[in-house]
Amino acid sequence: MVQPGDTLDFKFVKNPELNEQPTVQPDGRMSMLYAPGLAVAGRSTDEVRQALDEAYLKELKEPGVSVNVKGPVFWHIYIGGQVGKPSDYTNSGAIPSLSAAIAYAGGVLDSGNGNKVVLTRLQPDHTRKAYILDFWSAAQGKNPAGDIQLANYDAIYVPKTGIANVYSAYNQYFKQFLPNYGFAVSPSSF
Repeated sequence: MVQPGDTLDFKFVKNPELNEQPTVQPDGRMSMLYAPGLAVAGRSTDEVRQALDEAYLKELKEPGVSVNVKGPVFWHIYIGGQVGKPSDYTNSGAIPSLSAAIAYAGGVLDSGNGNKVVLTRLQPDHTRKAYILDFWSAAQGKNPAGDIQLANYDAIYVPKTGIANVYSAYNQYFKQFLPNYGFAVSPSSF
C-alpha cells in the first residue's frame, strides 16, 4: 500500500521523457504532468498504475506506465516548548499527526498551554507561516479535524500557560529581591 511520504517511481515505456519520481504528500496525493492532485495513499501500486493510465489516456494513445515504490522519504519535525522531550524528530514513512508528534515528545507538561500550540510550516517561498492550534480539543476527540497531518520540516512549539508565565516572572523578577525569612517551629513555644 502506498502511504504519505513514499517516493514513487513512474516509468513510461514509450515516453521516457515523462518519467517522474514524485513524493506522496501528507494529504495522500501526488502531482504529475497530466495527473495533478491524484489520490494515491491507501492504494496498491497496481491501482495507482491504473489511475495513472486513465489520466494519461487523455494525452497519450498508449501510456504504458510502470509504478514502483522507490522508498520512503525521511521526515524531520521540530518540537519544543513545554513538552517532556523537546527535540528534532526524524523518521521515515508516514509523517505523524499533531497528537502523535506531541506524544513522541513526551506529551504536554503541566506548565504547557495545549490550547494554543504554535505550528510553523515551511512555505514554497521558503518563509514560514504560523498557525495556532487547539491540541487539547483534538487529543480529546472534541475536534478530530484539529489533529492535523504534519508536513516535513514543521515546527511545533507548546507555550507556557499564563500561570506558568506568572510563576516564572515572580521567580525571575521579584523573589530575588525579597528578604529570605526563615521559619522555624519550636514545640516548646506552644
